[in-house]
Amino acid sequence: MKNIPHPIENIKAESYLTSFLASCLDVNIEPLGVFSRNYSEDVMLIEYGDDANHRLNVQLSRDSVFNILPEGLFFEENKLRDIGKQNNAEKFREEEERIIKEKKKIRLFFQPFDTVYFRLRFELEKSLNELSANRTQLIFDEIFDVFPLDTDNSLIHKIMPLLPLASEIRGNNHLLKDVLRGVFFPAKVELFRQRKRKPSDSRVKNVLKINVFIEKLSAGEFRNMKEEADVFAQFLYDWFLPVDCDYEFKIKDKSERFVLGKTMTLDYNTYL
Repeated sequence: MKNIPHPIENIKAESYLTSFLASCLDVNIEPLGVFSRNYSEDVMLIEYGDDANHRLNVQLSRDSVFNILPEGLFFEENKLRDIGKQNNAEKFREEEERIIKEKKKIRLFFQPFDTVYFRLRFELEKSLNELSANRTQLIFDEIFDVFPLDTDNSLIHKIMPLLPLASEIRGNNHLLKDVLRGVFFPAKVELFRQRKRKPSDSRVKNVLKINVFIEKLSAGEFRNMKEEADVFAQFLYDWFLPVDCDYEFKIKDKSERFVLGKTMTLDYNTYL
């Protein structure tokens, strides 16, 4: 069994799954009811099944077809209340257990219908994403031709759709932090201002420090990630940061403990 690998906050299941699944054909959907909405997000659990196909089982805090249909189609609505009036606790418990077992069977019967309905929503989400990407690219081609947007940098591609909103994000550090969390998801992002004075300059400047915490990268993985992140950081500075603000952009791992003889990477998981 595998729980969700990282918190997905308010992301709906279709959006979350389209980010890493090309197709939803090998997914079984199990809606557990909206009663759990008070304490759970849309996706409650993701696990690989034990069947030969190893299908992905996804539990949702949504109503099934069973929850939508009138209860009277399946049970005598007042039966438990009538038994309760007889003050027969044993008979009441037996009837309750029977109803719970029947509900499980009925939910299992409706599960294929729930799965097919979810697959339709999944395909719709994919189509909307593709339409949005094409429309955004049209805006880039017509308006933002001053920058070579044919870059292969995957981080820049994630933030490109927000270019029309750059003026609203620029200077709003809370909003900028949310944007960076989305770009580097599921990594944590730290963003704060620090006043610094350079030795060669008497003026004090505001420096925006951006730290992205990605754990357990090897030296090679860190080097590749840093090269891509440095290009992204320059793009971020050009479009989303105020011109009077210096910045420092770093990838860090604060969870790695220093062990003598263990290979560490300077300015990533070890510091002077």
